[in-house]
Amino acid sequence: MGSNMQVAVKIFFFAFWVFSITLAENEECLKGDIDYENIQKSNLNERYTHGQTVKLSCATGYVGSLRLECKNGRWRKIAERECKKKPCGHPGDTPNADFKLIKGSALEFGATVEYICRPGYIMASRVNHRNCRFDGWDNAVPVCEVVKCPIISNLRDVIATGNTEEASYGDVIHFECASPDKMLEGPEDIHCQNDGQWSGKIPKCIEIKCLPPEIPHGFTQPDKEYKENNILQYACEQGYNPRPGKPRCTKYGWSIKPECEVITCLLGSPTTGVHSTKPMGKNIFLAGEYVEITCLKKYWIFGTKQVSRNIKCQEDGKWELRPGCEEITCEYPKYEHLLHNRPYRWNYKLEEIIWYNCKYGYRRTAEYITCTERGWEPEPPCIEITCQKPEIAHGEVMGTQKNTYKLNAKIELGCNQGYEPKSFFVTCMNNREWYNMQECTLVRCPSIRYSGDVIVTGNTRTATYGDVIHFKCASTNKMLEGLEKIHCQDDGQWSGEIPKCTGIPPSVENAVISSHSQQQVEYTCRHNYRITGKWSISCNSSQWKELPTCRPDENLRCPNPEREINDAIRNNANLKVYYEEGGSVQYKCKEGFNFQNGSKAVCSAGEWKYPQCIKLDKNLRCPDPEREINDAIRNNANLKAYYEEGGSVQYKCKEGFDFQNGSKAVCSAGEWKYPQCLKLDKNLRCPAPEREINDTIRNNANLRSYYEEGGSVQYKCKEGFHFQNGSKAVCSAGEWKYPQCIKCE
Repeated sequence: MGSNMQVAVKIFFFAFWVFSITLAENEECLKGDIDYENIQKSNLNERYTHGQTVKLSCATGYVGSLRLECKNGRWRKIAERECKKKPCGHPGDTPNADFKLIKGSALEFGATVEYICRPGYIMASRVNHRNCRFDGWDNAVPVCEVVKCPIISNLRDVIATGNTEEASYGDVIHFECASPDKMLEGPEDIHCQNDGQWSGKIPKCIEIKCLPPEIPHGFTQPDKEYKENNILQYACEQGYNPRPGKPRCTKYGWSIKPECEVITCLLGSPTTGVHSTKPMGKNIFLAGEYVEITCLKKYWIFGTKQVSRNIKCQEDGKWELRPGCEEITCEYPKYEHLLHNRPYRWNYKLEEIIWYNCKYGYRRTAEYITCTERGWEPEPPCIEITCQKPEIAHGEVMGTQKNTYKLNAKIELGCNQGYEPKSFFVTCMNNREWYNMQECTLVRCPSIRYSGDVIVTGNTRTATYGDVIHFKCASTNKMLEGLEKIHCQDDGQWSGEIPKCTGIPPSVENAVISSHSQQQVEYTCRHNYRITGKWSISCNSSQWKELPTCRPDENLRCPNPEREINDAIRNNANLKVYYEEGGSVQYKCKEGFNFQNGSKAVCSAGEWKYPQCIKLDKNLRCPDPEREINDAIRNNANLKAYYEEGGSVQYKCKEGFDFQNGSKAVCSAGEWKYPQCLKLDKNLRCPAPEREINDTIRNNANLRSYYEEGGSVQYKCKEGFHFQNGSKAVCSAGEWKYPQCIKCE
């Protein structure tokens, strides 16, 4: 059974294979399935069987071939030579013409070329193009003929030179008048153009005349006509000049061409002493332009005292100054206050010197003056003799004060209170010192003499103005009769007599001793108290009799204050029966009100002075301020619900910043006015200043590592010098502005 089944399967597969081969051999290829370009299919059959081959020819105008085979119902390419357009080669040249492709991209089947005659030639052929056909170029090569111009005739008194009968493109005809007394009206020459026309009309001979020409940058009389030998009158714009010569009317036109030439200044080659010129290498300059001349050392510009200058080219074509350099010299000095020695010459060379003296009242600034590029130096050589305002310890200048005083000026100096002399006069001398200068010394008082029962503290022998002497009794059972202290006055006298020690009077409560002696004492009650008894008592038999008493003045007491008044409510619950002068009671404002001035009622002269509460405007309250603003951070942690007018909150600046104006935010008209922090610019800090500079010596020993803007350090002048302006070095924009000391003369 099994072997029979295997035989059956083999028979089945063999039959299927035979059927497939038979079916494939029966598949056909169609003519319509051939889709190659530029081939001919008209001579092909409609169908082809498996294994058949066909050879395809290219379409007309194309060259190449293609061979196909029918394989299982599909066309398969077995040989190919691509069908391309057939080339035609060069279409041919023709004299005086050019050609160009107007169809296609190469000289091959389907292309067209067009021939174009060159200027001065026209197309003689009927057809001006050629086409590339299957068998080559069609049409003949076109022909171009030269252009002809009309015959020139009827010349009368005009003589023409040239080919007037058969002129062709490019030929020129020249004209002139037969009579020397006439001129051509029209062109002297015309030529045959490429359009077959002459370039101008045939001229005529007319009486000699000239018309005003068009002159660039010039002006003429436009309607005027000039006859033979007349001279043309014309003018030029600013910056231009008429050309040299006079234009005269001739039969050939103007004898010289009238032109307006631009005005220029010429710069010659650099002369002695010139270092450079700018612009470098430029020799011609227009009117209004400048040349910069820079001289060598020891030279300056002619007619000036400048070593470098811009020199202008003027409208007349001349330089405003001679553009060159001359050796620097100085004329003999003619200063107002100079004593003139008879000069032996008027000019001095650079660095030469003159010894000199000054007139009375003036002093020399140097021993001699020197000729420099800037003139005589030092400048000025003589300055007025003056004295600086005198500096006097413990005194000052009386009346109007000046910084300097002239020679022989006499001023009064006064000493301060407690110093002598009171005043004295000084005079400015020729050596710039003050004559009769004195010192202000402290006034001295006479030595103190006192009894043995008085203890004295202070300078009793050499006391000066302001010194104070204190006194007290040696015994505790005695009291001073007189002043406890006296001082040395500005008149050299003590302010009081030397006190004595006497017995001690009894004290009275609420009273003070207004005066006393060894036998009598006077009492005075304190404020708001009245005396009972005698205010003066005497000592009899070593006893003080009938002491007075001081009792409160009931008329000046205040009763209990009002509970509510002026929108204020009294705080105190436990009140006194009455209040003495100056007694006070605390109040608080009603809700929505605030104190105007103080929160207490005060007893004054038997009446209460009550506080005043005013109503708050809620619109003018300020809410919580910003935590951070303007580089500032709020300090306060516990804030109010709102802040009244004038309320404030403290802020601090961020690191590296500092306050510009104030450190608090202030409530104003319902808005916060915040502080402003500015960033510290480390570049604007100043390091430690110089120890010695400008003849000054730094005072400060302990210096900071750096100083902020506006920081200062004190200096002092070296011996024999004094300050010119201020005694401090000030930090400004990261640099020190140092004081200057000048030598005392």
